[in-house]
Parts: sequence; structure tokens; C-alpha cells
Amino acid sequence: MNTHQVIQALATSFGAPALALDDNGCASLRVDDTIDLHFETGATHLLHVHCSLGKLPSGNRAAIYERLLTANLFGVETGGATLAIDREFGEIVLCMDIGNHGWTTELIQSRMQRFIDAALAWQERFDELEVVANDASAQANILQPQMLLRA
Repeated sequence: MNTHQVIQALATSFGAPALALDDNGCASLRVDDTIDLHFETGATHLLHVHCSLGKLPSGNRAAIYERLLTANLFGVETGGATLAIDREFGEIVLCMDIGNHGWTTELIQSRMQRFIDAALAWQERFDELEVVANDASAQANILQPQMLLRA
């Protein structure tokens, strides 16, 4: 499958026939009226997928970074995706790559569903990060991993 075929498979899966890569190799799709998925072409056999979870809180950054890094460990709390910080926009993002060499439509759809589930879970938990940013005493509770997703 090439990148355009992967996008087409996703368009069919989401019932979004208008989903297509633009001239810059980018596409976006709103899911569940809460998540804006962004797709970008990468290397020949990659499609980058990312979504913003919200603004990076300004306070208690060390605790927030520790929480995000803890969640990334083995992808247990991220569905195999990665939590990261987009410095340009000051946001916490969830991102992953979809390989398109030898992947089946079913595998791509499964990976996307895990990504969406992780994004929804982290959007719900985003308030926890705000608490950590504003209350150092909350740090102990927030740093405890929550196995919301199975890898």
C-alpha cells in the first residue's frame, strides 16, 4: 500500500470520503467531535498521525514531564503511540507512525482505533495535568501510572 491507499483505507473506515492528502502531503479529520487527527506523509513507507491534547501547562513542568514520560513506557498508557511536546505551539500531542509497506487495511484500522482510544483517554485525563501544574502536593497522585490502555 502506498500512502494515498492508506489514507483511502482510513477514509473508508471513518466514512469520510473527502479525506485526501493535499499538495503538501497533509490531511485532517475530526473524530467524535473532539479529536482533530492530522496526517502527514513521511518517508516512503510512513504516514505520521498526530493530535493535540491541549496546551502544555506552565507550572510544575518537571512533574508533568515525568508523568508524560512514565505514560510512554512500553506504550501501556498510550496504545503504542507517543506523548510529546510541540514547542512551536506549546501543546502536548499524541503521535504515531503508520507503516504502509505490507500493512493490511485491518491492521491500519486497528492501529488508528487504538490511537483514537488513547487520545480520548488522555483528553479526559488532561485536567489531571492541570492539577499537577498548579498544585505540587498533587504530584504524588498524578505520577502513579494508570493502565487505561493495553499495549
